[in-house]
Amino acid sequence: MPKRQGSRRAAYERGRWGTESAPGPSRAKAARVERELQEGNMTSCSDGGALMSPGLLKVAERAKRDPDARFNSLAHLMDEAALERSFHRLRKDAAVGVDGTTKEEYGQRLEENLRELHERLKTKRYRHQPIRRVHIPKGDGRTRPIGISSTEDKIVQGALREVLEAIYEQDFLEGSYGFRPHRGAHDALRAVNQMANREGIGVILEADIQAFFDSIDRKRLLELLQIRVADPSLLRLISKCLHVGVLDGEEYATPDEGTAQGSSLSPMLGNVYLHYVLDLWFERDIRPRLKGHARLIRYADDCVPRRRAREAEMTN
Repeated sequence: MPKRQGSRRAAYERGRWGTESAPGPSRAKAARVERELQEGNMTSCSDGGALMSPGLLKVAERAKRDPDARFNSLAHLMDEAALERSFHRLRKDAAVGVDGTTKEEYGQRLEENLRELHERLKTKRYRHQPIRRVHIPKGDGRTRPIGISSTEDKIVQGALREVLEAIYEQDFLEGSYGFRPHRGAHDALRAVNQMANREGIGVILEADIQAFFDSIDRKRLLELLQIRVADPSLLRLISKCLHVGVLDGEEYATPDEGTAQGSSLSPMLGNVYLHYVLDLWFERDIRPRLKGHARLIRYADDCVPRRRAREAEMTN
């Protein structure tokens, strides 16, 4: 099949760079992610293909082959087998949501529970329960709000993430490290170290998007998803996971922006959002305007743009 000129994937392949495995912009980020994982709601990424169903493999292959393809039929991939895979990825000691149901309790009638859940998903009767909010201490004396979903909602989120991962792992750029299969904070740090030590980059800008997950524009996010996802059933389900109430102690709120930190789906949605508004923007609009070598390394909402010192002196 002839290579498509001018496509997003082709443009990326022409401009991509090789890096050794390496970590994110800060060790504090890695520590925070680990705390949130231990809190029990956020699960680690899926395995990136080793246990993919035949249907997901076909999606991944098409997404890689055709970077402009839109997928009209995806919801059927969230079958009982996908829900079961998602269940088994949950932590055994995961914190419970508003219904108080643990993974062990849900698993006592697993086949029956998953069959009933799948039926509600098919008939569009599934409703996401409110998220339970807890506050994790930060090093500066403040706290970080983390959303904890019910076990059943975590299962749905994990199955959704698996479908989206099959598509977007073919699109995400090499400089993106956060919440991706076989990548982590230490991989991002090694990439930064390689640039500094081997490539002569001496100008470093470190950025952290303040309250990123709490302030994501949901409407814009859904518009960006539709660049690749054209299945209205899947988009409707993602919207249900976004537009969900939050129970903070005795206070109930319905935020109109953001995606809950701690949700297993939030890192994927955040990566999709930043892929379009930051990563591709930097590659397409910023790098061509710079004289010399420049790269963007991103771990979730932390990023490190870098330039060679001599070239920066000549162009600034």
